[in-house]
Amino acid sequence: MRKFNLVVVKKLLIILLLVSCLSCHKEQVSEGLTLLRLPEGVNVMQQGAKGDGLTDDTPAFEKAMRVADSLKVPVIIPTGKYKANIKISYDHLSLLGKQQPSEKFEFGTIIMGSINCNNKKNITIQYLGIDARDNPVAAALTSGDGADSSELNQTFNHISLLGGGYHDFNHGILCQTGRSILIKNIIVKNFYHGIAIRSGKVKVDSIEAISCGFTSVIVKSAENKNCRTSEVAVNHVTVKGNPANPFERGGTILIQSYENNSLTENIYIGNITSYDAGVSAVAIDESKGNVRNVLIENCIAYYQGDDPSRACFEVYGGSEVTFKNCSSIQARGTGFRCAGSVQKVRAEHCYESGSGMRAWWGNFSYLQLNGVEIIK
Repeated sequence: MRKFNLVVVKKLLIILLLVSCLSCHKEQVSEGLTLLRLPEGVNVMQQGAKGDGLTDDTPAFEKAMRVADSLKVPVIIPTGKYKANIKISYDHLSLLGKQQPSEKFEFGTIIMGSINCNNKKNITIQYLGIDARDNPVAAALTSGDGADSSELNQTFNHISLLGGGYHDFNHGILCQTGRSILIKNIIVKNFYHGIAIRSGKVKVDSIEAISCGFTSVIVKSAENKNCRTSEVAVNHVTVKGNPANPFERGGTILIQSYENNSLTENIYIGNITSYDAGVSAVAIDESKGNVRNVLIENCIAYYQGDDPSRACFEVYGGSEVTFKNCSSIQARGTGFRCAGSVQKVRAEHCYESGSGMRAWWGNFSYLQLNGVEIIK
């Protein structure tokens, strides 16, 4: 009996020793895996970028993106000024800055040039600024070039954009192609077009547009490669203009079809606050083609209009256009106007005060101003 117990004890000791050894080995393996953990991102400074605003850092960004793509991690961009025109060549890539600059562009992560997403899919760009002054390209930030209309799933978040003013005729953000794009928490200043949408399934939210010359946001269908723009939502935009300078008048929110074969439809414009916006606070322009099914709600405009011939809320052509809970205060011209070839244009629960020319004009199918049903 005693001999049997000794045998059992020996076996137990051997088992315990083996378990202990295995545990040690497992711990060493675990430590090894920890040491081999992939980096959180590829820092452009470690790939040769200077960030001094003088050196051409484009090659460093190209290298950083190539390494980041191979490791499947983001590109990290510390604070600094990087002179670079960046063309993204990989899907599933993120460019992550350290800090979004204020409208003065005094500090933060600043790209002095442009970023072109080149129709790439699953792209994220956030927490940085793009200074596009004197930049010869069409836009500071572009979703892509050409006629591609695939699902891109691009996200632009917490980005500031600074342009060279009205006469540069360029864009802050240009969604030229592709679908499924999110644009959020943006400051855009001194561009001819602040944000231009020529594609579909685009969400624009929380925008501050400052001193843009023609439009703060334009949703447009045009030539063959951009002939259909649909399912676009523009929400929570503050427009600030300079009434002393017609080239910094703030810019309208414009929904437009521009060519015979173009179609702009299923558009939502909401929660716009506009100061000294210039041409109009919100305008529909069916120059050619068709604009249809547009809802504009919860918008308010102060001191809008750079000319008495303008209207604060303007519809020139289009069908199934509805204004809800929109206010025109101290417009220089007309408060609400409907003209051109229009069908089913309604203004519900809207308000007008102090227009320089008249409160309203045109062929509305329904018009309710200041609690009174004028046309019903």
